[in-house]
Amino acid sequence: SKAVGFETMIRIMRPDIDNEDDFVRNVTARALAVVASALGVPSMLTFLRLVCRSKRSWEARHTGIKAVQQIASLLGCGVLPHLGDLVECVSVGLRDEQLKVRTMTALALASLAEAAHPYGFESFAPVLDDVWDGLAKQRGKGLSAFIRAVGFIIPLMDEDDALRAAQRVMPVLVREFKSPDEETRKIVLRALKQCATTEGVTPTFLRETALDPFFEAYWIRRSALD
Repeated sequence: SKAVGFETMIRIMRPDIDNEDDFVRNVTARALAVVASALGVPSMLTFLRLVCRSKRSWEARHTGIKAVQQIASLLGCGVLPHLGDLVECVSVGLRDEQLKVRTMTALALASLAEAAHPYGFESFAPVLDDVWDGLAKQRGKGLSAFIRAVGFIIPLMDEDDALRAAQRVMPVLVREFKSPDEETRKIVLRALKQCATTEGVTPTFLRETALDPFFEAYWIRRSALD
């Protein structure tokens, strides 16, 4: 990237951004993240914004948002100076007509929140309404992604906001305790742990809302052994 420059890298990768093959798009997204880490996130922002808002294909939007997720994974806390821009970049995906794009957006927000912890809640505040909306409307893998996003955003909040958010998400977590999908159950457990270890979420609240359903769903031989 440093040797050949930003324009060359983008020109070479551009045809694969909306490739029909998932694998090719995933590799392209990772490569874009490497370019961003080498040349600096600001050099990529305008391009990423255009890709995440592409009218040409949902595949391009999916790749752009995946690239942001990969940037968060690659840079870790290095995303903090650019957090607001990156969240704003992917935010349109929360209302996308394509389920895959909405799911990837929630996963990207989860990765950004994880990388920024324990800072940066103000960057996520503008997208919270859409995240709650997605949590209420999604099912299956889409719901898992939104649970993951909420699980990572709650620890960034102050005590009062964290308790209100936990009260809002807990009925969804309790419902999904009994999900037949093993991966969903693991994501729910992690979100429960994140709620439980956040300042402001009290033992009394957890005992009243989650304790009995938790043991009912998880304290069975197979789950306990796992």
